[in-house]
Amino acid sequence: MSACGDTNNQYQNKEQAQQALQRLNQFLRPTDAISSVSESQFPFSAAYLKERHNIYKAMKGLELTPAAQSSLDYLIIAERFPQRYFTWPAHIPVLDNMLDHNQHNDITDAINNWIGFTQQQLVAAKESKLRLNSIELTALQSQVTKSLARSDLPETIKRTLIQFNDYLASYTPRGSVGLYGLSNGGPWYQSKLNYFSGITKAPINWLVAIQAQLKDIKQVPYMITFAENHQHSVLAQRFPLSKQNTAGFDWAQNYHELTLNAAQIATRLTPEERTFWLAMMETDLGIHYHAWTVQQARVNLLKHLQMTPQQVDYLLADIIFYPAQSFSFASLLTPQ
Repeated sequence: MSACGDTNNQYQNKEQAQQALQRLNQFLRPTDAISSVSESQFPFSAAYLKERHNIYKAMKGLELTPAAQSSLDYLIIAERFPQRYFTWPAHIPVLDNMLDHNQHNDITDAINNWIGFTQQQLVAAKESKLRLNSIELTALQSQVTKSLARSDLPETIKRTLIQFNDYLASYTPRGSVGLYGLSNGGPWYQSKLNYFSGITKAPINWLVAIQAQLKDIKQVPYMITFAENHQHSVLAQRFPLSKQNTAGFDWAQNYHELTLNAAQIATRLTPEERTFWLAMMETDLGIHYHAWTVQQARVNLLKHLQMTPQQVDYLLADIIFYPAQSFSFASLLTPQ
């Protein structure tokens, strides 16, 4: 396995830094065919965290637009929080991405090590009072089941994956599905609110402003087509997903600057779309700040939106997987 590159050198421009991040995150967000893999490309491993930190550090010397600087600051702040314990984001087919590469270049041993590492991190997380929620656990079990069904699954990986699947079967998720159910989850959520909204405001103040906007709006129909999975958030799906439109640093935003994209179209939203995003923001706060149950969140969405139960459940999972992204439309809360 070869190294991703020397991140100690100053990047000449934003594009070079972005390319380094895309190489690093190939198993989280594939952007191109890769000919070789380094240890640092296995998500949230010690080598990955070190490489990512070095890239961010090198990027501090670049001349960036305000939006790009905000994105970098957000990602640096996120290093403080417990994502490193959850090395397999439950909504991302990380293992399938690895196995696709394994068809052409044998990284079986490295994949085996990463699966074992993922289980070790979940064990360590429990010792720090950090647990997956029920939605994440179910999604992760679904990913494992899908990978076990692959005809190209090497026998050694199959054995390791069965052991991991058995571990998940005995796993007890945390009670709250929102970030406030995690140790240090409150500040983590606040950092996301600050970034996506572009404003530093307490969650309770956001809630008051949102509910004032929704007060006199009746339930509206909203016809929307979602992807079959959650590899891309509902917000990201609102914009072109092709790599020709990439401009940001965050793999979880598909390398878009979603806050800029949302700001550009906010004034052109239909009344139905406007209500949709306000309802998403309100439910986001309910889940991640007020510790609503899934049922409470479901009722709240149905209060505002005429949607099928399946569509509502999709939105709830999206809010859990992509906290605060709907606040990219926070400009809707300014007086009309």
